[in-house]
This record gives sequence, C-alpha cells and structure tokens, in this order.
Amino acid sequence: MILFLRVRKMSRDEILKNIFMEDEKPFALQDVKVVEICSENFAAAIAGSLLAEVGAKVTRIEFDDEAKNITPFGVKVEDSGIPYLVETRNKEIIRYEEKVKDLLLSADIVIDGMPPGYLDDLGIGYRQLYELNPRIIYVAVSPFGHFTSKAKEFKNLPDSDLTAQAYNGYPTLIGNPYLTDKHSYPLKAGIWAAWTMAGVNAAVASIIALIERSKSGKGQFIDIATNDALVVINAFPIIIGFLFNKPRGRFGTVDYILYPFGYYRVKDGYIALATPTDADFRSLLKIIKRWDLEPDWRYSLDRISDDLDRIKILDEELNKTLKNFTTEELIRAARRARRIKMLGKLIGRFLGEPVIVKLNTLKDVLEEEHWRTRKAFLALKVDEKEILIPNTPIKMSETPARIIKILNREVKT
Repeated sequence: MILFLRVRKMSRDEILKNIFMEDEKPFALQDVKVVEICSENFAAAIAGSLLAEVGAKVTRIEFDDEAKNITPFGVKVEDSGIPYLVETRNKEIIRYEEKVKDLLLSADIVIDGMPPGYLDDLGIGYRQLYELNPRIIYVAVSPFGHFTSKAKEFKNLPDSDLTAQAYNGYPTLIGNPYLTDKHSYPLKAGIWAAWTMAGVNAAVASIIALIERSKSGKGQFIDIATNDALVVINAFPIIIGFLFNKPRGRFGTVDYILYPFGYYRVKDGYIALATPTDADFRSLLKIIKRWDLEPDWRYSLDRISDDLDRIKILDEELNKTLKNFTTEELIRAARRARRIKMLGKLIGRFLGEPVIVKLNTLKDVLEEEHWRTRKAFLALKVDEKEILIPNTPIKMSETPARIIKILNREVKT
C-alpha cells in the first residue's frame, strides 16, 4: 500500500524517467564486434552508428581523411566536418594497415562501404573472410549492390544521397503542383533520405542475421543498394500509376490517396492537416465555416482522384480560408471536436475530428520541455563551447540505447 501511494504521488514523467533510466544497465549488443570500412559512404557509416548506439563495439577503419572534409558551409568542429562528427558516435577510429585482417576475422559483423570489389582486391573481402570464418556477417552498402551488369558498370560511382535519389526517381514526385513548365523541376527529398534509409536497412539486416546465426551457426552476405532504399517510399506511386494507367506527377500536398493531407499556411505559420474520414472532413468544414464546400466534396471518392485540376479547386479554397485562422484557433477547435466525439458514446463514430498540429521550427523544438524530458539532445563540449547533437531515438527499459562518446569525447544528457 505504501509503495502504491508513492507511485501515485509521482508524476507520469517521473515514472517514465525511472523506467528508462540508463545508469548501470547493459547494452543489447555489448558483446558484438563490428568493423566498419566505408570512407565517405555515410549510408554505411550510419549503419555502424546505429549498431554502436545499441552497444556493439564498432571499430571504424580509415584509409584517408576524406569523410572528415564533408561539411556544410565549410563548418568544422576542430578538424572534423559535422556529418563525421555525428556518425563517429561510440566508435573507435583507427588507420588502415596490413594487420587489420586479424581484426576483421575476429569481427561478428563487417560493414563494407567501399566500391564493390575494392576490399576483395585487398584480400579482405567477403570471399576471403568467409573462407576463414564462416560465421562472419558481411554487410555491403553500395550504389547498385554487388551483382547485375549495372552494379558492375557503376561500381566506382561515388555513393551519395543525391545520386541515390536521382537513380531511384523519387525527386520527380516532389514539388509544387502549381508550378509548371520551366518552374517545375525535381526536388531532392530532405537531407540524406536515401542514405539514412539504406543505413537503417543495413543495421536491421545485420541484427536479423545475428539472430539467424544464433540458430544456424552460419554467417551470411548482406547486399544493400542505396538506390533500392527508397523503393518502399515509391510503392504507392508505382501501384497507383498502374491503376490510373499514367505516371504520378509532382502532386505536393495535393495527395490523391488522402485529401486534405499535408502542410497548409495559416495566419501565424503553418500546420499539418489531415482528414482521414468523411466525418473528419465535415468537422473541418464546420471549424472553418465552409459548409458551402460540403455538397461537392462530401465523400472520400470526391476528394481522391487522379484529376489534379479537380483537386486543385478544393485545395485553393481551403488555402484561401485557412489563412484567416491562427494555429491555436484551429488546434483548439480540433481538440473540442475530439472531446465531443469521446463523450458521444452512441453517436461518436459518426462524429469527426480533423488532425491538426503545429508545424514546428527547429527553434521551437529546442525550446520545448518535452524534448528535454525525453533526452532528445546531447551536449558536447568543444573549445569551451557547448554543442547540441541529436540523441538516439531508441528508448528501451532494460537495454537502453545510448551515446557515450563522439570523437573520443564524452557526451552528457
């Protein structure tokens, strides 16, 4: 009873903080050895970083300093670029030398981010390592993988997020649908969308291979192509292209799977808005006082179409009206609709609530207590200056992921 009363006195945040405390808890992969050789292939480096966050002992082997020089606007922390700074978390860094083969043979996982065949020519590729250690898990990350004629043709293509997106075709789907002709052009998807996706795929595949090895005793070759990595994002455009019998264009927020669904300008900034059901859409019309739109756009099939010109009619009306409301007004109205829906036990399923949230700036994010509670950022002290860097997003109660060091410097939450 006393324990129960103590728990009742604690706030929800305090209880969760205690559950996810990191002190003295083991890492999930603390006995796993990983060797990463990838130069400036940051997709492979991301895979190593993710494994290091969950406790693998990751040793990064370097041939040169090229990766250190990649950085926006020439900004460096001491002699390291920002991407290198972030992706060396929890890693030991050594230079390449002949005796590195012994280190590779003792590894559980080898991450190869070099051009296909490069390590094989040095005598430390998958063929040579597997012959001496059949339990080895070898993860290769390259533009087009290690097989097919295209992989051979482009094996020396520098692996970059830009080229991966270009060969995948994803940028052709991104852009403002209101811009045409010379103003309509492909847009790169954010920062390192392909590289990050490829790195996550490589890390997940490595862990799957570890689980399989624990049952079979056998290692395996894992082949990740950065140009394959965005296929999961392309799934809907490809399928819908077949259904509509024409390619998808740059629809932007004018989505033909769900509408409205995207970012919209309001009086004091931007919001994310979605109405998954017909009831949600009618609730939105009630909030913005646009019942005149209801007859023509009542049902989902009225708002899901391959006819971009038709959808633009509704899109323009919503954009015109939403600019008259503040973010807080819209969010407050959406919450009120949610409360009414929850109270109506019998008719609640017929009531709607549009999804409306504020689109935050990075400044907004850093100022919110929520992110400090979740320890979303870490502080790194360099030359008497404190730098904030992203923490791992993986929260685990028993074997928490965590970042201990970057460039051999301790970090603090």
